[in-house]
Amino acid sequence: MNSTKCILPALALLLLLASCGDAGSTPVSTQAVTETAAGSVTMETEDVDPTAIYDPKLDAVDFGGDVFNIIYGDNDFEPNLDVCAAETNGEPLNDAIFNRNLAIKEKYNIDFTWERFNYGDASSKLIQSVKAGDDVYDMTINNGVYSFQLATQGYSLQLDEVPHLDFSKPYWNDGMLAGASINGRNYFVYSDINIHALGATPCVLFNKPVAEQHDIDDLYQLVVDGKWTFDKMGEYIKMITRDLDGDGKITELDMHGFIGNTFVIDCFLSGTGYQTITKDADDLPILNIQSEEYYNIVGAIQEICSADNGSYICDRYSGVDREYAPMDALEQDRALFWIANLKGVERMRNMESAFGILPIPKLNEAQEDYKIHYQANIGGAMSVPVTVSNPDMVGRVLEDMSYLSMRDVKPAYIDVLLEGKFLRDEESLVTLEIMFDSYYSDIGFMTGSSGITILNDLRDYVKDNRSDYVSRIEKKIKGFSKRIEQIIEKYQEEIE
Repeated sequence: MNSTKCILPALALLLLLASCGDAGSTPVSTQAVTETAAGSVTMETEDVDPTAIYDPKLDAVDFGGDVFNIIYGDNDFEPNLDVCAAETNGEPLNDAIFNRNLAIKEKYNIDFTWERFNYGDASSKLIQSVKAGDDVYDMTINNGVYSFQLATQGYSLQLDEVPHLDFSKPYWNDGMLAGASINGRNYFVYSDINIHALGATPCVLFNKPVAEQHDIDDLYQLVVDGKWTFDKMGEYIKMITRDLDGDGKITELDMHGFIGNTFVIDCFLSGTGYQTITKDADDLPILNIQSEEYYNIVGAIQEICSADNGSYICDRYSGVDREYAPMDALEQDRALFWIANLKGVERMRNMESAFGILPIPKLNEAQEDYKIHYQANIGGAMSVPVTVSNPDMVGRVLEDMSYLSMRDVKPAYIDVLLEGKFLRDEESLVTLEIMFDSYYSDIGFMTGSSGITILNDLRDYVKDNRSDYVSRIEKKIKGFSKRIEQIIEKYQEEIE
């Protein structure tokens, strides 16, 4: 690991300055040479904010105490804290969000309000408001699935119609813009406001004592060498899983090489970098699941998730808590691997045993890079309702909030991870950098509520270990393709 440790002193800064192409706010010390009147030379050191060059420098406008109302979706298990900070409480992330909001309120003489619902109810409430022609909400934050649905049904404003948004700036997520556009038009986006989306970054947690007890090779070095693959993970899974209580069957209380729920199936697919929906030269979507490559990937995911290989997918068994059983197994040294996200890492902050994080494995060593998709079921994207009456205010607020989030909020979040509250070792910093540099966007991950159930179907094929998945996929092609045509027609109607 010497080659890895050589880069660690610079990595924390790189994470703040360059993760996902973004810049961070850690001051960089610079020296200036000054000649005094006596002819002597002195060195003066000053701190320079590297994000200052991205300040949009929008003029302050008095909006007369207008209310900027945000409706957002989340769940109790993984609450969204992108905008909600009612007061300072001494927690760095909360206070950074509060102070960012306060700066915007004072600059534009506005007030913030927010309404919280579960994902589906937030979408439904916004739709009701738009259908009634009410200008109630200035922005909505919801997961990729519902954001896509709002866009395809005509409830979201085309983002080019919102003034002041400069998508060339690094605090806007260009990967999502490129991946989620249709015919060159975008209706939702991530920016550095969306810390919830950052926290939804999937990863593999591994229990270090369990790895050491089984003489498992240096997992971090496998990652750095590009050899962290489905096959290698599967090899370790099979090595670890065993019946602890001697009852002749594997339950959630036994020893697991890998334990998780059906969410892991999405993660394995995204780890391959495969695009289930691609784009043509006109930026129009094309279904891409009718290929030998996709069929082989589904088979590989089935194999690594199979009970015969030692994997324990909680959704296969009645009465097993799909969320907490994996956490308990890892915490109690009864599991080697669990796939979660950075929010899952946060929930393990009180775990006594040492653990580390790894990226989602590659399909094989021939795959050039590690990949991961934006977690469409959790990470919140931003949309603007078509009924908004003051797009000038909305644009100013979103642009300034995104910049301040890059400067202050995102670094606060990463600092919390780096300070040891969640991450336990320096090597995990390398993993974090790899993960933040591995994002890609695929519309196919966002279409579950729009009649194109690629991920839901994949979960079923794998969970139920269906050997006829190829014929099942082929039966879906016609209907999915027709639905894509309808989505394209809807987008083109909006243009006309």
